[in-house]
Amino acid sequence: MAKRESEDRDGLMRLVIPETLQQDFLHHYHTSLEGGHQGIGRTYERIRSRFHWRGLYRSVQRYVGECTDCESGKGNPMIHGKSPGNLHATHPFQIIAMDHIPSLPKSIKGNTELLSWVDLFSGYVIAKASSSRTAQTIAENYEECVFRRFGASEAIRHDREPGFMSDFFRAFSRIVGQKQRATMAYRPQANGTAERMVQTLTHSLKMYVAEVDQRDWDEYAERLTFVINTAQDRIRGIPRFI
Repeated sequence: MAKRESEDRDGLMRLVIPETLQQDFLHHYHTSLEGGHQGIGRTYERIRSRFHWRGLYRSVQRYVGECTDCESGKGNPMIHGKSPGNLHATHPFQIIAMDHIPSLPKSIKGNTELLSWVDLFSGYVIAKASSSRTAQTIAENYEECVFRRFGASEAIRHDREPGFMSDFFRAFSRIVGQKQRATMAYRPQANGTAERMVQTLTHSLKMYVAEVDQRDWDEYAERLTFVINTAQDRIRGIPRFI
């Protein structure tokens, strides 16, 4: 496949991809489901971690910039600003941000919501398609997707009303059979971390759901979190799952 090997500035050897195969690699690492239509920086880092060719960054920049799906799927920019009462995590899943994408087209499986949890320490994201966003349903999904794998978080950051979160914790306590509210807290505040992840998931979903019949969105949603979690984190410099 590659004619020779190249050593990058980090001292690692990488396969050099011939020009005849470069478009195939760009398609795989950006357009395919494994690519997830990530931006220029993440697409470049995914390719650069294993492969090389002269002008790689320019190739990625041009390919992503000319992607019609990405262009048509762009939404309104996020309004950035400080979030009141910021919480700072010191280890994985100590604090999570919880959010959801509501009112999606009803899927073949009957799902209309996409629930999401983001670990504020690592940025790791978990998503779960759901047919409801009641406190009971969200508590059941939290127990399945987060609690069983990582234990109870010390705090959950959210933008829901206090009454809803009280119902959520009561439902969760019934599910696990113990008073988890003694060790878990909730913090209502502007949920910038989760909102950005919801925006990323929404953008990615738009790239893959059928244009006419959008009832297949939940077939892609959870798989796309793998792409997000294995992409290079711009702040930490390593994938989120490490």
